[in-house]
Parts: sequence; C-alpha cells; structure tokens
Amino acid sequence: MGLFLSKLLPVFAYPIGLVILLGLLAVALSFTRFRTMARTLMVAGLAILWIASTPLFAGWLVAGLEGRVPPAAIDDLPVSDVVVVLGGAIGQPLPPRLASDLGDAADRVLHAARIYKAGKAKYILVAAGNLPWLPGTTSEAELIRDLLVEFGVSPEAIVLETESRNTHENAINAAAIVGEQGWRSGIVVTSGAHMPRALAVFQRAGLDFAPAATDIQATFPLYNSPLDLLPDAEALALSTAAIKEWLGLLVYRWRGWA
Repeated sequence: MGLFLSKLLPVFAYPIGLVILLGLLAVALSFTRFRTMARTLMVAGLAILWIASTPLFAGWLVAGLEGRVPPAAIDDLPVSDVVVVLGGAIGQPLPPRLASDLGDAADRVLHAARIYKAGKAKYILVAAGNLPWLPGTTSEAELIRDLLVEFGVSPEAIVLETESRNTHENAINAAAIVGEQGWRSGIVVTSGAHMPRALAVFQRAGLDFAPAATDIQATFPLYNSPLDLLPDAEALALSTAAIKEWLGLLVYRWRGWA
C-alpha cells in the first residue's frame, strides 16, 4: 500500500493533476459567493498548463537535473568490475505486441552495452523488477538481459536483480549482490535526469560508483524560436517527468535515502 500511495499522491503535484484539482475547486466555488476566487483558480490552472507545456520551460527543468551530473565519454570512464544499469526502459511484450517495447529510456540499455564492449567492465548488473499492479510476469531485468545479448553482450557477463521496485530498492539490492560477488568498483548507468537521485542513493547504500548518464533530453540552446513558447504535448510530458524527479529527490532526502 505504501508503494502504491507513493506513486499516486504525487500525481496532484504534476501539471495535469494540479490543473484538474484547481479546475474542480473553481467549479465548486462558482456555485458560492466566491466566484472571483473561482475565476482566479481557473486562470491560474490555464497558466500552469501553458507554462508546463512549453519546450522552453521543460528544457529548463530537465537541464537543472541533467547538469548536476553531466554525461561522460566512454573513454573517460574508469575500468571497473561491473556496470549497473537501472530499469524503467522496456515495456512488457503484452498483446498485441510481438516483442518488448523500447521506452524513451532504452538508451540506458544500449549505453551499458557500449560500456561493456569498450572493455570498461567485465559484468553488467541489471537492477529492474516490476511494479506489483502492472501486468506482465517477466521481470524487466530479464527483458533487458535479452536486449543486451542482442546488442552483443555475453550472457555469462549479465547478472540479474529482479526484485527492486524503485530506485531505493535498486541500490539496496545491487549493494547486496556487489558484496556477494566481491566487486569493488562500478559504473551506474541511468537517464541523465534520474542520475542525481540514483547516484545519491547508491552512495548512501555504500556504492561509490562512477556515473554514466545517458538519455539526455535537454539540449542547448534551450530557446530556438517563438515555437518554444507555445504549448506542446511532448514538452508537457517532459515537464511532468522532470517534476517527478525533483519531487523524488526531495522525498528521498527527507526519508534519508539520498
């Protein structure tokens, strides 16, 4: 229940959830003597939706996260015992799909394969379980393993962690496996916006691994034309993902996980 609530409650801090909440309050107040407040809430909701939907605002939010741990060239990464790649990259092969679905963060898997093939590590540890309320019986770690093999990684070099359901559990479970295997050094691979939280959690779990950020969303310059000030559905999704990461970082620090 705690895990479910941790995913549900933040919805009302995201742009769409917040605007819906403000809209409902505005409708309720419109039937009272607080009609002026109702109109104010409606305007505020529209303003929030517009701003959050602009590519300029989305890029600014994401750049603030990605800039904390910039991506590093593979040649500059240290030779390590293991590459740890985090999940959230591949969707289940549910009907009518004939294969796993590569999500926006599938760069994580490709980047881990490239690091391995460059000789930077002998093993890849895949930390990726499934959320209990989502369909699918195959762990995401197994799906990622199959894709890594397709990318040319030796099956014998892949170790799976299939139970973790969030970044905190990724780090705790990975630390246990690292200890069992006797590994002393490693590289963490995840999306650039997710890297500040992931790296902090891994460090708290006792794993002082090098970061290898990928799936970089914010490119410069952030402003290219007046179109960057107009609403865009992809920009709204990017803003939402960035807000989720900022909130996650704050909550993890509050809980002592990062």
